[in-house]
Amino acid sequence: MDISIDTLRQNARRVVDDARNQYISPYEEWTSDELRDLLVQYKIPIRDSSNASHEMLVRICDTVFGSEIAESEKDSIRRYSLEDLVRMEAAVRVIQKAFFQRQVLKRQRYYHHQNQQHHYHEDEYMDYDCEEGTDHDCQSADGDGYPNEAFRRATHTRQSILRRINEQGDDYDEEIEVEWRKPSWKFAKKTEAANRPHRSGKKMTPYDWTRVTLGRHCYAGGCGEQLDLWNEGRTSEFSQFGSGITNYFKFLKWCSWVMSILSVLHSPILFINTFGTNDKISLSVSAAMTTFGNLGSATNGSVDIPGCDETEFQFEHCEIEKNKLAVMYAYIDVIGTVFFIFAWLWLRSFEAKESRVLNRSTVTASDYTIRLTSVPEDTTEKDLAIHFAESTGEAVAAVHLAFNNSKEIDMYVQRGKVMQQRHKCVQRIRYEKTMIKENRGQRKRLRKLMREREDLTLLVRQKDEKRSKVVNQRQKAIQAFITFETEAGFVAAMTQYHLSWFRTHCCCYPERLKFKGTRLDIEQAPEPSTIIWENLEYSSKGRFFRKCLTTSVALLAILFSVLFTFLARDFKSKVLENASMPCPAGFFDQDPEYQLELVKNNLDLSHCYCSTLGAMEQWNINQCHDHLITSSKATATSYGAGFIVVFMNVFFTWLMDRAGVFEKHQSLDKMETSNMVRVFLLKFVNTGCLVLLYGQTWLQELVGIRFDDALDFNVDWYATGGTSLMIVMLMNIVAPHVGSFITYFRHRTKIRRLERNLTADKETKDSHRVWHTQEDLNDFYKGPPFRLNYRYSQVLVTLYVCWMYAVSMPLMPIFGAVSCYLSYWVDKFLFCNFYRTPPMYSDDMGKRCTSLLGFLVILHLGMSLWMMGCEEIFQGTPLSGEQYPEDLRKGIRASSFEEKLFKKHLFPLELTLMVFVVGMLLSRVSSTFLRKICGCLRCLICSKGNTLKNLKNNMNTVQVDYSSARDREIIKGLSSYNILQNPKYQEAFAITPEFAVNHNRVTSIRGYNTKEGDLIAQTY
Repeated sequence: MDISIDTLRQNARRVVDDARNQYISPYEEWTSDELRDLLVQYKIPIRDSSNASHEMLVRICDTVFGSEIAESEKDSIRRYSLEDLVRMEAAVRVIQKAFFQRQVLKRQRYYHHQNQQHHYHEDEYMDYDCEEGTDHDCQSADGDGYPNEAFRRATHTRQSILRRINEQGDDYDEEIEVEWRKPSWKFAKKTEAANRPHRSGKKMTPYDWTRVTLGRHCYAGGCGEQLDLWNEGRTSEFSQFGSGITNYFKFLKWCSWVMSILSVLHSPILFINTFGTNDKISLSVSAAMTTFGNLGSATNGSVDIPGCDETEFQFEHCEIEKNKLAVMYAYIDVIGTVFFIFAWLWLRSFEAKESRVLNRSTVTASDYTIRLTSVPEDTTEKDLAIHFAESTGEAVAAVHLAFNNSKEIDMYVQRGKVMQQRHKCVQRIRYEKTMIKENRGQRKRLRKLMREREDLTLLVRQKDEKRSKVVNQRQKAIQAFITFETEAGFVAAMTQYHLSWFRTHCCCYPERLKFKGTRLDIEQAPEPSTIIWENLEYSSKGRFFRKCLTTSVALLAILFSVLFTFLARDFKSKVLENASMPCPAGFFDQDPEYQLELVKNNLDLSHCYCSTLGAMEQWNINQCHDHLITSSKATATSYGAGFIVVFMNVFFTWLMDRAGVFEKHQSLDKMETSNMVRVFLLKFVNTGCLVLLYGQTWLQELVGIRFDDALDFNVDWYATGGTSLMIVMLMNIVAPHVGSFITYFRHRTKIRRLERNLTADKETKDSHRVWHTQEDLNDFYKGPPFRLNYRYSQVLVTLYVCWMYAVSMPLMPIFGAVSCYLSYWVDKFLFCNFYRTPPMYSDDMGKRCTSLLGFLVILHLGMSLWMMGCEEIFQGTPLSGEQYPEDLRKGIRASSFEEKLFKKHLFPLELTLMVFVVGMLLSRVSSTFLRKICGCLRCLICSKGNTLKNLKNNMNTVQVDYSSARDREIIKGLSSYNILQNPKYQEAFAITPEFAVNHNRVTSIRGYNTKEGDLIAQTY
């Protein structure tokens, strides 16, 4: 490279000029220590500043600060004289000497204490074996009173574990030397706000249950806006908790509206039944006045029209024939059924829309994640990430594996319980050392707490050694969760692996999609907060076997419920046996004095006279004493039977809760959906079907109780079974909420008592109660979990029972409307003020509940045919128009099944039932047939069908990367499929969130130390 002479001259001239005008930094006079202090003062970190040269420090300060800072800071630098430096050095040596002496004394006290503990435990073992043990244990000791070889081995094992604990030295001892910190009430309140449902944002503003709007299933415009009487709209403010929660509250609103409208439609039946002709029922049992039983037997050919007056309205007759009344009842029921069917179809449509809308507007971790239901045993996270990145062309954000480690997780849960006990023990020791003056009582308590701490430490170590035998076994990967960086990656994976059954299991499976030569089966991952990790290794066959066992136990519980109710029914029948004699003709037309004379002559007729009197009037008449006692026993038995049903419903809830855990479901959604269906069936049979079984001879022989009861819905059935059923449903309006409200008021009472005793600085008073740990104070403010499955099951039972008997007992729809309305407001209030934030429930439970309503239509029409086909109340006329003979029309005619089918008043119900069943079958068959045809066509042409279109339609409206959404905290629910980041498992394992962020395997949890009140898990 040639350089010109002019360039060389210019460079030389520049060097000479720089030498003449050399810049001298103002920091040249500063020492290195002064420069370091200046950098520290302005919080400018310099790596390895102690080894930096003076020239480098000067250059850094000159570049960063300039000359202005040098002039101003130079005057403020303190100059130490030689005498000051000598005094500072002497002070440092005194402090250092005192520290060394303190450490030596502490170590001596520690080893002295450990030696005492070893002697104490040896004596304890000796006393237990030779004083409290059995004779065989004492005889197994040596002749000199020493323990036998087995005891020596156990003692040696214990001492070896204690020796390993003691080898930790200061680390083990320093945890109790930390100053005790008083739990913060303000932090507990923040924890309460964070764990309770609240609005989005850092302020965690709680919901106002009187103003929060939960939306409803309606159209957004047009007629939908006109019908929105309370301006609720479609959007629910609970949408951040998932479609499961929003659909539940909208379902309660739907139930309230539907049952209210059905109550109005059935109001004519209610009025006519109430003013019927059966004097016996109307006078003795008030609840049965509203049923078919109050119309009397078929011998009463007509019924009075309520409110009709022949003289005032100039009507020829104020009566209606029963056959015409039956036809009117049938058409009213058909109108109500048609309305229910349309409302049901409306609900199905809008629940699907609700799920799609929330999926597009809510960002969750499952939007980016797929689940592999089976993977090779030697799979690693890196291998899966590379495979899916290459096959889809999209970045993979995270991969989490699930292993066959259910036993290990259970052991960690047991270990976590001991860790929590040990943490509380350490905190109590810190409290005694910090807050209590040293005296004899304090030393005694400390010795007891130190022994407890050592025993808990030993127990943790034993559990670790027991767990190590399981951990050391080779764990196999069984499932995997792959989270993509974008939703497009999730859609690409679901589209590529969504193949037909033929291509997946037979042939034509693309080789590039195989992982280690294995065909993969993928699905969209459930929400991370709903996964039950310890159950993932259980197969579907094992879960089916467990479900069969729990179902058998449930059936046995139903049998016990039948036995209890039959005993109550038998007792009531015996009590009312004397009151079964019919009253003489024209008895009620006589004056009371004459009636009383008849009763005095024949006490078996006391029910005819005494039932017209009040309780006090019956008590004042000697002839009515027995009747009053008898009727009181009968009423108490009816209510007692009702309480038995309510109690058994609570028992079924508890039983299915335990059964759900035993059945090992893989996700909370599946477990609670299964529990919801079975709890509903058990409660429905126990609540609404037992009254139908009283007259079944085979069941009477099974339970060993025989009594005469109606096989059909006659007048006597409504006086006994129908009345008991209405009492049960009346109690069910309030009974499901009593326990929740009692728990809520007790919880609020404890909190108010605590907050009344706060100090001026908003801290708790030790005179009221000493909170040793922050966790205990946090738990004090926690509410119970919000269990969605039991709420759905209770609402389903109410709908089924109330609508099933609606035509003959028109009070039932009213009970159903009141129950659903009350459930809506109670659950809304407790959700906002009491319950913890629920997991992100999917809409599976709501869809299953809605599908069950289709069977309710069939059940309702079948029960209406059965109840209105009872010839003891409605004789009816055939469709041909022929009249029965006069003697048969006045009596009770037992028609054959074929004759009942072709009665005029039953035909509208039969036609409605047939149309509905045929429509449902055609819909199901046609949809299945079309799906099979389309599947075959897609297989032939290798098409994806509508899968890609449906997935894209469910993508979020605003696209955001997974990492960005996680960092900005816009993901609703948990953002990671790391088991350790699930708060449920963090609490169970006794680990901190900080530890969970840096680890993703349960095998990472080690150690048993606590530090500053936080449960810390250490690693080797």
